[in-house]
Amino acid sequence: MSARYGSRATIVRPGKVVGPCDVRAGLTYWVRRAARGGRVALPGRPEQPVEVIDSRDLARLVVQLLVDDRPGAFHAVGPAEPTTIADLIHTRARAAGSKVDLVPVPGERVPRSLPLIRPESTWSTQRRSPARARAAGMPATPLAVTVTDVLTGTALAASHRWGMACLQKRRQGCSLGPDR
Repeated sequence: MSARYGSRATIVRPGKVVGPCDVRAGLTYWVRRAARGGRVALPGRPEQPVEVIDSRDLARLVVQLLVDDRPGAFHAVGPAEPTTIADLIHTRARAAGSKVDLVPVPGERVPRSLPLIRPESTWSTQRRSPARARAAGMPATPLAVTVTDVLTGTALAASHRWGMACLQKRRQGCSLGPDR
């Protein structure tokens, strides 16, 4: 980008993008698991930093940067306060009215594909400063709001897919209603 656009380039470096209707396994896995409450197996260490950015905050930042014609590099990361994987799980549990008991599991015994879990050697990549993005107008949706909206939005996305299937079947002369 910089080679082509020089000092006019605007570069946005987002953290893990999350938000309503997010059906990917990242944050959604932990949000659903924390909402159920009870014992939660947590690989690695609970103090592992996590950077997530609410998709709505990212969108507002990008629009603001375009409106202002503001060049530069911006770390679009959140939440507003630095958080850990344990904080994220506890925040969701509180928002759901449930209680969790984190059970540490040695990292070497965990599948590498478990969402948001990173080797300690990469934790520094989860500690970027959002100061420049905040100064440019990026809002900071509270983590509790983001995780609640992820869970609610996931349910809505699932019902939307069910609704779309109903419309398709209805057009074919069938019904998928609750009485069937």
